[in-house]
Amino acid sequence: MKRIRAVFLLTTMLCLVTSVVFAANLSIAVRPESAVNGPWLTLGDIAVVSGDSVERVKLFRELPLGDAPKPGTTEYLTPATLEPKLAANRVDFTAITWSVPPQFSISTRSQTVSGHHLAEAARSFLVQTATGSTVSLLDLPADLPAPLGRLELAPELYGPIRYAGQTTVQVAIRTDGRSFVKVPVQFEVRRLLDVVVATTNLNAGDILTEQSVRLERLDAGKLAPGYLTELDKAIGLQMRYALPPGSVIGERNLTRPILVKRGESVKIVARVGEIEVFANGVSYAQGAAGDLVRVQNLVTKKFLTGRVQNDKSVLVLNQTGG
Repeated sequence: MKRIRAVFLLTTMLCLVTSVVFAANLSIAVRPESAVNGPWLTLGDIAVVSGDSVERVKLFRELPLGDAPKPGTTEYLTPATLEPKLAANRVDFTAITWSVPPQFSISTRSQTVSGHHLAEAARSFLVQTATGSTVSLLDLPADLPAPLGRLELAPELYGPIRYAGQTTVQVAIRTDGRSFVKVPVQFEVRRLLDVVVATTNLNAGDILTEQSVRLERLDAGKLAPGYLTELDKAIGLQMRYALPPGSVIGERNLTRPILVKRGESVKIVARVGEIEVFANGVSYAQGAAGDLVRVQNLVTKKFLTGRVQNDKSVLVLNQTGG
């Protein structure tokens, strides 16, 4: 190792001389300019290695020198900067003739990945992922130098799809199956849906009909959660509070209408197989369709529990008619 250091120190001192030569059975001549593929660098990438021993020539050609310059860039080295790269390898450096320029360059070949190509890969992925949405590119990525090889673009979501903000798709650039870098691409995603809105002034307590609601195409990303997209899910329900025309009607605006009130006379129905038995009764609670209420049979004076039906009758659950 001391011999290597002596060789490079002498080379640096003789910077006006194009090479340093010592008699030996292995010759290593570093090229003034080298172009490599990367991503790693070997001595054989930047130098001509020759000698009588095939095995030793192969060993030194494959000697690792660390990372190559980034694709599309050039680095300049000197004997002093090459020395530690060589010294990191535990090999026998004796009996070698070195020829090293005072300065030499190493460039990494590259292929250009256009920003349009990156944006289109990200957009196609997002359109398939956010089905039914409109996708708009916010910023075109810059062209990018990538390593040589079979190019592959692999887009993936970075976080959730945001309908009320920016959505990011990261495009991983791979060459020959090896990942190089991930490029973020920003989009605005809009989801247009047919949403239930009021056609007239609606007051608290109003029961919605086909005439009081309609569907309107709106940007779902700007709506509060709970909006409805089907008229059938609104018609027949009762307004909790007033809304003006054009207002979006959501689940929180609606309630099931009260069909049976406390103290109201009701028809009690009991089913035994295919037979239905009817009796008059009084409700001891108010309830909407589907609610359980307590009722009293006016004839037997018995208290029963039943479920409110759409026709305002009460179907008892635990009796055969009272």
